[in-house]
Amino acid sequence: MLAVTSRYRCTHDPSRVLGSGSKMAASGGKGPAMDPWRIFPDVTPDQMRAEAERQAIKGKLRTAMQAKLRDPYAVGNFEDPALTRWYYVRNHQFDNFKQTPKTSFLGITFGVVPVVFLTWLFLKDRRKMKQDWLKGIGRNKASIINF
Repeated sequence: MLAVTSRYRCTHDPSRVLGSGSKMAASGGKGPAMDPWRIFPDVTPDQMRAEAERQAIKGKLRTAMQAKLRDPYAVGNFEDPALTRWYYVRNHQFDNFKQTPKTSFLGITFGVVPVVFLTWLFLKDRRKMKQDWLKGIGRNKASIINF
């Protein structure tokens, strides 16, 4: 694309400029044009139009939000609706909790089993330490509870 004519000066090479027969020239220099009908054959034109409208609305909302956020003359707190929704969900997550077999299994697996296992492990080690102490053996160096 660029031809170097000297050590510090670069000029465009006219033989490398995009011609009219180029694929990139046909799509405005952004690469080959993508045909959405080949990529998404099962999408109807109405669905595609609706998605384009949704994307346009999201873009307008994003632009308005960025304009509010970057306003140097804004006074007071900036309220982000996404953060407000996130805080609400975090503070009210048990209002809509539904107990299912999966949640019960996860609760038992990660809530009850570790506590029971660690209790059993420490009690077993304590019993072994007590038996060793009664036999006259000193502290076990491999003990879990070795202070």
